[in-house]
Amino acid sequence: MATNHSAQAVPSDRSEQRRDGAQRHFQPEVQGLRALAVAAVVIYHFWPEELSGGYVGVDVFFVISGYLITAHLFREAVKTGSLQLGRFWARRIRRLLPSSLLVLFATSVASVLILPSTAWQGTLRQIIASTLYVQNWVLAGDAVAYSKADERATAVQHFWTLSVEEQFYVLWPVLLAATLGVLAFRTRNSGRGLKRTELRRAFLWVVGLLGLLSFSFSVYYTAMAPAQAYFVTPTRIWEFTLGAIAALVLGSSQFTGRWGNVLGWTGIAMIVSSAFFYSDVTPFPGWTALLPTVGTVLVLAYGGKSAGHGIHWWLSRRPAIAIGDWSYAIYLWHWPVVIFSPYVSEEAENWYIKVLLILGVFIISALSTRFFETPIRRARILIPTWRTMAAAATGMAFVIGSGTLAVSGMETRSTDVALTQEHPCYGYRAFSNPATCGDSFEGELGLWPSPAEVVEQNQEEVYPDCQADIDEEGVSQCLLGAEESEADGTIAVFGDSHATMWLPALDDVAEEEGKRLLALTRSACSPRGGETTDESSECQKGNEAIIERIVNDPQIETVIIAGSQMHNAFAAPRRELGLGRSGDELPGTALAMYEPIDRLLDADKEVAVFGEIPRMNYETRDKETLPECVALNEEDLSACNDQIEDTRVRDRWLTRSEEVFADEDGYHFVPTEDLVCRGGTCYAVLGGAITYSDNSHLSQTFVRSMSEELRERLTTAIRG
Repeated sequence: MATNHSAQAVPSDRSEQRRDGAQRHFQPEVQGLRALAVAAVVIYHFWPEELSGGYVGVDVFFVISGYLITAHLFREAVKTGSLQLGRFWARRIRRLLPSSLLVLFATSVASVLILPSTAWQGTLRQIIASTLYVQNWVLAGDAVAYSKADERATAVQHFWTLSVEEQFYVLWPVLLAATLGVLAFRTRNSGRGLKRTELRRAFLWVVGLLGLLSFSFSVYYTAMAPAQAYFVTPTRIWEFTLGAIAALVLGSSQFTGRWGNVLGWTGIAMIVSSAFFYSDVTPFPGWTALLPTVGTVLVLAYGGKSAGHGIHWWLSRRPAIAIGDWSYAIYLWHWPVVIFSPYVSEEAENWYIKVLLILGVFIISALSTRFFETPIRRARILIPTWRTMAAAATGMAFVIGSGTLAVSGMETRSTDVALTQEHPCYGYRAFSNPATCGDSFEGELGLWPSPAEVVEQNQEEVYPDCQADIDEEGVSQCLLGAEESEADGTIAVFGDSHATMWLPALDDVAEEEGKRLLALTRSACSPRGGETTDESSECQKGNEAIIERIVNDPQIETVIIAGSQMHNAFAAPRRELGLGRSGDELPGTALAMYEPIDRLLDADKEVAVFGEIPRMNYETRDKETLPECVALNEEDLSACNDQIEDTRVRDRWLTRSEEVFADEDGYHFVPTEDLVCRGGTCYAVLGGAITYSDNSHLSQTFVRSMSEELRERLTTAIRG
């Protein structure tokens, strides 16, 4: 293979001095590679079905960053024998913060003008996280939070990649500086100078070991917790180290010639094929991330510059370089456009509108790069490190402060404080008392709480620690209702989050009835039975332990069972249920759902089974939560109502248990559809209360408004 000596480049500089005194120019193909990466990401976000793996463009950026930054730091270490960390960080700040803070500020303003009020707080929270460059950790936490499962992506969610990069820029030079310091100390004691080859070898050992540890963790964690693994920094460090190793091994050399060009094109094929054939179900960023990242290394190390067939020639064409120059801004601007455009016009879903939007993104990116980012990066007044740091702190504080003020100001304007939960016609009370309250369906009373506050109910638990996580070991429990010293018996609540949902009303009912309320619920875990082995899920093990606990506790007189109509299929229990001939006609899933009811009835417990509540917007607006719909349609709340037949999306085995156990002593069925639906219509707002906090869980305030109604429906189950 022939070798071609070409320069490594710092993104902000077009050239630097070679060791032999000649002028060393930046690698234009790197900009072309950036253009390819950002194009993949943009196409993926606008047309995810067409380029299902376009997210690998982010990994290409990570490898390039590791390559360029390590090359720069290594040259500085060789030339000066030290690393000026403050100057390095100041350069990174001048390169990255101006555009990112501009986009964050523009997004904070646009959010309160374009998005429904339900999205303001979530967007502000992530704007703050993005400004502080911890967005990836926030998303990692949200990815496993059951309460955030129905949340839509915010307009700054893409800043998670910038957070990972900034964390790399902070930690990487510290690691290399520490390595340099140890090496310098050893050579000083030996009385000899620090050699370039010795420094390269030491850096390679440290970088290689870190990369190996990160890759091993990435493979493990992607298999164990894929939702979190996608965002956390340790699973991504090895991608930076691939670029770093390439920089340290290559130095200023690249391999060209026929075979070098073949390998370069092979690298492009690896990147493009992963973009086309990967998808959201691909385990990532474990070992599958090797395809695009190793492909990136091949393009950086190998290629041809011959016109027409040289891969580096194609990547060095002026359009590719221009898009590469704008790639950072394009990445920042494109995602807010993706999020905002559907709220501006329904036409945004059309392909030709998307093309125009992308063209607009390119134009604003070119302008912001030329007239905002570049002048600030080159401003002489910011060259002193302390001034750069002070300007960065000021800019970050301004973005956070202005975003907070914008959201709080708009929320204050939209808050209706005239209505309270004590109003005699609030929520379900208006539904059940039309003679006094009049038409309860159209929300003449106003809205309280606001749609945004209703959404927050999913994050602010009324009863913390009263619901176990799906993978939590053992049985989580909490006691509510009457004080233990005054209580006469216990009511147990068994089920998933749709059982936890009823706790605000059941707490009131238990207190009024002088009973303790024992909550035994687990998120995303249907109240089913079945065989339990060592390999069974924590859900299945927990359910068995709960059933045994209830059966063997004489203080528990009444058991309330509730669950979602959305669940998996379950295997039938081996235990024979006393259902007679009707049991022979039931599928395994139904029998699994009915086993706990059968066992509890055999234990002489009073069993109250709540029917499944309607699932709103399943057919009509599946991407929009009901509070969001209300926020967008406050002038016509009926737009958010749903037909009852459209809300019955599954078999609803708990509702159908009424037919199976109708003649069983101790069995009580509690209907729930009529709490929100009348005349075939299920309502989004009743008596000024938004009925749902998402599309499948009733809001806390609406549930509490029906405490008296539930008490009446549970009377025979509680009092026997």
